Amino acid sequence: MRRFFAAARVLTGLALVVAVAGRLQAYLRFWVERGDQHLAVDVANFFSYFTIQTSLFHAVVFALGAWFLLARRGAEPRWLGVLRAAATTYTVTTGVVYNALLRALPQEAALEQPWANEVLHTIVPVYALLDWLLAPGRSPVRWRTVGGIVVYPVLWAACTLVRAPFVLDEGTGNPWWYPYPFLDPHESAGGYGTVAVWVAAIAVLITAMASLLVGLSRRGARPPGDDDLGGPSD
Repeated sequence: MRRFFAAARVLTGLALVVAVAGRLQAYLRFWVERGDQHLAVDVANFFSYFTIQTSLFHAVVFALGAWFLLARRGAEPRWLGVLRAAATTYTVTTGVVYNALLRALPQEAALEQPWANEVLHTIVPVYALLDWLLAPGRSPVRWRTVGGIVVYPVLWAACTLVRAPFVLDEGTGNPWWYPYPFLDPHESAGGYGTVAVWVAAIAVLITAMASLLVGLSRRGARPPGDDDLGGPSD
């Protein structure tokens, strides 16, 4: 069972890297054909997507998790459980938000890559949840971890909202660029008020998802030994 999940983690991590690379290749080709003059800004925008950042993060976590399953026995160290809880929360939440809000949005024909979208937003989120529920070696994660998990998405949203008004969108000519429509105050009559509501709603969703995963980790899981960042769990 450990070898099975180790192999699954390696393959899933590779799938994430390939999907991100495929998306970047398609975007680069699109930008060049469109005649963009600031490719460095385009690339920075690409890596500003929450999905791209968390997918690469989860690929690393999958690799660490696979190594642990093959190299060690027993419960995983607490630090790895924290990383897996964060990565799983972000990946599953991304899948929920994409399929609920973004799937139906129109996209440039040159950028359509159904296989990459399905890997990033459906296949990997489903596997990540199954891995969290079924993979051996999971250790109980402390409740305080939920607060830490929420910090990154909040900082990401804040940095995005600060950066976006100063970035030229070469596709539309607008002197602003937002990675997602629900973060763009120009897209709704409510402006930043509507954006704040969306950010709050997603923060609640991430908090709920993290709480669910942490709660599941504390049911029937073997606690790590004192050598795994020691001390009893709270």
